[in-house]
Amino acid sequence: MIVGIDVGGTHTDGVLIKSKTGSRTEDDYEILSTSKVVTDQVDLMSSIVNALDNLISGEENKEIKRIVLSTTLATNAILEEKYDPVGLILIPGPGRNPEYLKYGDENLILSGYINHRGQQEKSLDEDEVIKGLKQLEAHDIKNVAVIGKFSIRNPKQEEKVIEIINNNSYSFQVVTAGHQLSGRLNFPRRVVTAYFNSAVTPIHQDFIKAIKEALKARKIKAEVFLLKCDGGTIPLEKSVRVPVQTVNLGPAASIMGVMTLGQLGQQKKTAVSLDIGGTTTDIGLFIDGEPVFMPEGIDINGLPTLVRGLYSVSIPLGGDSQISVEKGCLQIGPQRSGPAAACGGPAPTPTDALLILGYIGDDQDYEKGFDLEAARQSLSSLSTKLNPLEYEGYLRRAGADRDKPSVDVLAEIIIDQMTDTIVRKIREIIHSLENKPVYTISELLNGLTIKPQVLLGMGGPAKALLKRLAKKLQYQAELIPYAKVANAIGAAFARPTLGTTVRVDTATAYLDIVEAGVHRQIRDGEVFNIDKAEELAIDWTKKRAENSKTVVEITDKESFNVIRGFRTLGEIMEVKAQIKPGPIARLQRGERNYE
Repeated sequence: MIVGIDVGGTHTDGVLIKSKTGSRTEDDYEILSTSKVVTDQVDLMSSIVNALDNLISGEENKEIKRIVLSTTLATNAILEEKYDPVGLILIPGPGRNPEYLKYGDENLILSGYINHRGQQEKSLDEDEVIKGLKQLEAHDIKNVAVIGKFSIRNPKQEEKVIEIINNNSYSFQVVTAGHQLSGRLNFPRRVVTAYFNSAVTPIHQDFIKAIKEALKARKIKAEVFLLKCDGGTIPLEKSVRVPVQTVNLGPAASIMGVMTLGQLGQQKKTAVSLDIGGTTTDIGLFIDGEPVFMPEGIDINGLPTLVRGLYSVSIPLGGDSQISVEKGCLQIGPQRSGPAAACGGPAPTPTDALLILGYIGDDQDYEKGFDLEAARQSLSSLSTKLNPLEYEGYLRRAGADRDKPSVDVLAEIIIDQMTDTIVRKIREIIHSLENKPVYTISELLNGLTIKPQVLLGMGGPAKALLKRLAKKLQYQAELIPYAKVANAIGAAFARPTLGTTVRVDTATAYLDIVEAGVHRQIRDGEVFNIDKAEELAIDWTKKRAENSKTVVEITDKESFNVIRGFRTLGEIMEVKAQIKPGPIARLQRGERNYE
């Protein structure tokens, strides 16, 4: 059995899935149970445990073989800045002034450097390092990150700083090495990535400990994975080194839900996906059936990183967004003050409007049924505050009282305004991506005209809103099966992924297999060309995945000659391989709704 749990801003969703024969064919799985509990943002662990207990009640826990968790823990810590100060130890070398890279709460800039070929041009000053580390300690810095500009081509200086830290009993609790985070060059992005990795590591360590204790108490001995923002998974134990990869998981879970439950891959259609939750709406994009990735890496808190992630845009608009009237105009969100008024919440929400218009009724996802009268009263309190001139068209078409429109008219205005906001954002996204390089799993697409054909919907309010949204966009509407727990299903079926970068410089006779931590001289008798580099990248990816049968693809490769004085001295080759993100199987049960 497989458990998938996705922690959202409003609800934590869970699914328990069983394989009938263990063969993992597409039609071999069935959903045994689902769970939806209110997310406790103060104690996310309790939300996960509650969802888990709902799922496994009455089941044989020993039958659970795989658990995949998608959590907002790292994202929330970063957005709310609930982490200890981080000190950055930078080794920039010559070039642009490193002052602009001082993202840390305290920053130490060292004088040694490695050149672009991976050769040490200037060694570190050990006294300078020791003096700087003492200064970081004096400022009560507990978490640090060490980042050299070309450390992925030679980590010697980063490793030297870490060796000094380990040999001198400093009080640092977390030390991130920049070269271990990504095989790609880009010093500014690497600095930001390392900063956030050190920031969330202590929180992530506590989370891992709590997960282990919870499973031990329930006598569950399953493989545990965490979803990553590229749509793949990473084993719980290995995630402790790179917790920064577990940010922005809500959109990743929804996109994986589409890949698991939808038919885009077979139909090769271009589509926009919408995950409409209680707090936010996550927008994803598929081109020819494949999800789109961020070209360089995702942004975290507005800062660019090297974290590979699926393309998504989140807007603070959902079924439980608080509705108010500001200067005579309706304001939907961005804040959420609680559930819908119909469910005992303190303020009117789009969910209340949908209930009044008859789009939804009693819903088992809530602990108690909807109170229609409470919904009507909450919206009624807004009607006298509207500026009639702003909504004259609505009021005239409805024949409504200009000074106090009916609650039904007001509900119609709210839903129309909400859907207009989502539609505008989708059109902005499509326009902004035109004539820009776009990455899918398979390739880089240039100069592509993006013309979506399908609007895919999931999340609690999706069924009520999807047809209206698709009509405004002139797309075909498809409600994803199991729409209310599609995120959890997407997480449950996401396959483990990782990437490997191989760089060979025959002029200096040096080999880097970056993510594997291999940096060495080419041995006597070793002969490299681009095909050999590809083979090495594939072999090491399988080795690191501990799965010789996994499918590995080459995602990028380049080579160029090293020429000096009209003589060719050698060749530099760089190859990137990865396990393709996607579901371990596709769950094709449940009704599919096309319009």
